[in-house]
Amino acid sequence: MLRKCTTPYLRDVYLAYLIANARRTKTDEYPIIEAWMVATEPPKEIIQWDRRGDVIVSQETAISFYCQDPGFQPVLNNPKNYVDKLKQYQCVIGLDASPYDNMPIVVQKSQIYLNLACTYYYGSQGIKVIPNVRLGDYRTLSSLEAYPHHTLIAIGTHGFTKRLDNRQIFIEQVQRIVDELEPSGICVYGPASDEIFGYARLKGIPIYQYDSYTMKENAKDKERKLPEVKHEG
Repeated sequence: MLRKCTTPYLRDVYLAYLIANARRTKTDEYPIIEAWMVATEPPKEIIQWDRRGDVIVSQETAISFYCQDPGFQPVLNNPKNYVDKLKQYQCVIGLDASPYDNMPIVVQKSQIYLNLACTYYYGSQGIKVIPNVRLGDYRTLSSLEAYPHHTLIAIGTHGFTKRLDNRQIFIEQVQRIVDELEPSGICVYGPASDEIFGYARLKGIPIYQYDSYTMKENAKDKERKLPEVKHEG
């Protein structure tokens, strides 16, 4: 006869283990990223997760998730399974599930929560992180309560600043981030123009710019075309 289990089966529907022992923000109860989890030095290189095969020296590289959401969905589905894989890198840039401003606010906040929960979890597992500050519309500004002050942060700009209306919103958000968090430095994945980061530079905050994968590929295309132009001339 089969023995009946006396321990109830508990299904962790929303991956509660990610934020075990985390302090929560007052407004929306986002998990708070602790300052001791954050890397103190900017990485030499930032490589996005779906291009991790391009990593040359893992101990000098930060892995980011600045790629299409489906590219790192397995990580979001089962963060625990990737702890050992991520430990080989110098640090991890916080998750970047997209909170688009045309999403319902409940979805925007859910995406931001997932980013923060995974970032907190990896930090709690001894992996150095650089929090990725990703906002939706103005109603998500309360999520800034979850980030540490006076530490490195990361911001991805690739693809966000092409439209003028989006650019102005982005500029205002970066200024708010700078005022709220007073970061010790900002790691920018993508373009880091003065239009967007001039305010941070005026405040004396170092900007560490890293070319995105697309920027690197565009640069390679230009190099390949140069010999053809010279030959034609």
